[in-house]
Amino acid sequence: MNWIVRIAAVLIGILVLGTAVLLAMGQRSSAGQSHASVEIQAAPEQVWPWLEDTGRLKQWVSWLVEVRDQPGSTPGVGTRRVWVMRDENNGGQLMELPFTYTEYAPPSRMTVSCTVAGEFSGRQKYHLTPLGNGKTRVDSEGDYAYQMWLARLMEPVITPAAEKKMRSDLVRLKDAVEKGAAKP
Repeated sequence: MNWIVRIAAVLIGILVLGTAVLLAMGQRSSAGQSHASVEIQAAPEQVWPWLEDTGRLKQWVSWLVEVRDQPGSTPGVGTRRVWVMRDENNGGQLMELPFTYTEYAPPSRMTVSCTVAGEFSGRQKYHLTPLGNGKTRVDSEGDYAYQMWLARLMEPVITPAAEKKMRSDLVRLKDAVEKGAAKP
């Protein structure tokens, strides 16, 4: 019977230690922040439509199944848009992400804020930098805070996964733009 108590104590100790490590990591200064960039063989004016056109967005943003714009709106500061995503990490459930443009300066900068009540809030920035010779660097930066206790605890796992998805999506953007830009 002693060995059962010892095994239980070890398992509880591992859980407590793991939770403590996650809590400590979640307090780092870069918690919730992610960054990815890609260089694309196209001018910013050729890249920009891929950041706002509904059909083009669905070609490079993984999990994106629908984009709903505020009726009668055109992109600009204050414009609202809802992205409907099929979260592959959550059993394929649909989730709606309401975005509001907080910065809009085509073809160089765009920032959108997103708040899902009780879950998370933050912003996503896109910055297009011309590199000359028809080449553009696209930087994407996310800065999110989680309200759900489990998401706050798991932030050290969630943020790197989100950054990995962001990098993958930017590679898809590069491929899509370069193929599209090559068409006559």
